[in-house]
Amino acid sequence: MLTIQALPAPPRPVRGGFRLLRYFSVASLIAIVLAAGGLGFFFRQSALKQLIKVGEDNNISLARAFSNALRPHYIPLIEAAQKSGAAPVKANPQVATLHQAVLDAVRQTHVVKVRIYDPSGRTIYSSDPQQIGEIDSADPGFVAARAGAVKTALYQRDSFDAFGQTLTDRSLLATHVPVRGSGARELDAVFELYADVTPFFDEIRRTQRDIRFGTATVLILLYGALFFIVKRADGVIKSQELRRQHDEETILHLAHHDTLTGLPNRKLFSDRLSLTLARVKRSGHMAALMFIDLDCFKAINDSMGHAAGDRVLQAAGKLLRGSLRDVDTVARLGGDEFTIILDDVVDVEHVATVAQKIKAAFAAALTTEDGVEIFISPSIGIALCPIDADSVEALVDAADAAMYDAKAAGRNTYRFYTPDPKTRASA
Repeated sequence: MLTIQALPAPPRPVRGGFRLLRYFSVASLIAIVLAAGGLGFFFRQSALKQLIKVGEDNNISLARAFSNALRPHYIPLIEAAQKSGAAPVKANPQVATLHQAVLDAVRQTHVVKVRIYDPSGRTIYSSDPQQIGEIDSADPGFVAARAGAVKTALYQRDSFDAFGQTLTDRSLLATHVPVRGSGARELDAVFELYADVTPFFDEIRRTQRDIRFGTATVLILLYGALFFIVKRADGVIKSQELRRQHDEETILHLAHHDTLTGLPNRKLFSDRLSLTLARVKRSGHMAALMFIDLDCFKAINDSMGHAAGDRVLQAAGKLLRGSLRDVDTVARLGGDEFTIILDDVVDVEHVATVAQKIKAAFAAALTTEDGVEIFISPSIGIALCPIDADSVEALVDAADAAMYDAKAAGRNTYRFYTPDPKTRASA
């Protein structure tokens, strides 16, 4: 026996919506990386500019101080080089005297190399002896200094010779400074000073790292706070989106389905029957329409009430649906009237088998929630397409007429449509 109960609502698919939390997470992560990297980069650039400016000023001051202290030693070398060329300069004993004076001058400073050019670009002294006598007139630093400007550049050296000592992994600030005698307008020489700024450069890198870490820490903490806010907002948005989708699907479902049984209503039934008839015309196959009326349903409604009648209709819809294939359609047109579309019918015997299966399904008693047993039976009218009709209206009328024939035959049976009124009357 079948217990009468309401049919469950069909599950509704959930479509994907705007993923606020996902976009926030990705965008915030990118922003944190860019902000930390950007602040570190701008600090580094600003600090390097400041380092170069301070180092350049310091080298200029040292170059002028060295010029005053070393002038008695390098001027004779410049004059000798102008007269006799590079080779005599290297052999000039004044070079050793100048070198000792340079060592005394750079003591207690960050200067690790000194090079002195004459106005033609010839090196008349260098703390690296191999460079003495070389002509570097095309060097950009020398060219700028000969024109009266100061040129400074920052270099990274894996290895560097500083007054006979080898320094490794050093940051060096090289400055070309024009030197003139007191009150003189003509250029005496160009001093090239290399200052070791590795400690300052390392400090910049440490501070840059601290800035990046501090910025990232602050932004991550801010991100954590905003994450919970955005997560809550994302949940609200998703809830609203799901509710909107549910409302849309509910409206669409109600527009095409019977609210009591959940079966297709008259409109959806007509649409599906139209599609079935179109397929029949294209394929040449056969389809069938069943028109079903529940026998003595009015008596159940009157004696037990409309609530019990509604539960009977729900149970009847479930029995009909369980008797069909997935490709077939069962619909409720209204009251106790149901229709069934059998698609792609093989032969008339197949239709008769389905009708018998439906009768057998209704043979068992329906039990209410109060334990009352109700027996109900179907009267089934059957019309075939394209044999009996090939349009929606005509096929429905034919199946309806056959249903009345089944009623006249004593109910709880089925009849195929016959166009002959006398045949129908005698059936």
